Amino acid sequence: MLANLPITLDFQPAHDLLRLGRDYDGGYLVSSADVIQTEMLISLGINDDWSFEEKFSEIKKVPIIAYDGSISAKYFFKRLMKYSLRFNRPKEIRKRYRTLINYKKFFDDEKNVHYQKFVGLNSADPSYITLSDILKQVSSDKIFMKIDIEGSEYRLLDTLLEQSDRLTGVAIEFHDCDLNLAKIEEFIRSFDLKLVHVHANNFSPIRLDDKLPLTLELSFSKYADSFTELILPHPFDMPNNPFRSEITLSIC
Repeated sequence: MLANLPITLDFQPAHDLLRLGRDYDGGYLVSSADVIQTEMLISLGINDDWSFEEKFSEIKKVPIIAYDGSISAKYFFKRLMKYSLRFNRPKEIRKRYRTLINYKKFFDDEKNVHYQKFVGLNSADPSYITLSDILKQVSSDKIFMKIDIEGSEYRLLDTLLEQSDRLTGVAIEFHDCDLNLAKIEEFIRSFDLKLVHVHANNFSPIRLDDKLPLTLELSFSKYADSFTELILPHPFDMPNNPFRSEITLSIC
């Protein structure tokens, strides 16, 4: 599939990009220099996939703080029990069991913590927390952030700009790009970190009139210091949906 990336989202790929996370959906390309400089990983939105966090930890063993209000050990246990009643679905039962065990194993590590909270909205509801409040609770000034919170990312942009001096890198998925393109462009212009990679998520459609992908994954870097020729998709990119063709971006 062919799509267009506005010239305002032009970027130069870091020479040291590597893929963190599983194949297809869940993996992001980031600068290895940023990973090495990181002292803490904060992940916003993990659902049932923490492969990015696992791979990050293999390269640099740092404390990992994850926020996602939609999941918990109790949630995964209930989902396992639901599928356990379906005796004709043994593969699904095994999959749900592995998810529960892997969740408990990864987040029982003394350095890794998951908080069952949604991030972005400033609310009296205790199930919500703002990014500003999260950053007030940590002392590190070398934080890498992974953000995939299904549209609430726009609520975080001002804080990311204000706290950019504390960030080593950011991998962020932007949703509904057709409605929020001006916000994304302004963020890129104002952000101190360099845009070093863009990938279109092929689970989302492409707007017909200008061929703009509706979901984009952007990677920003503080420490990348050498760059390479722009080739899209990058050799490490993979389609998020393996059953649909990758989106090939052209900058115009």
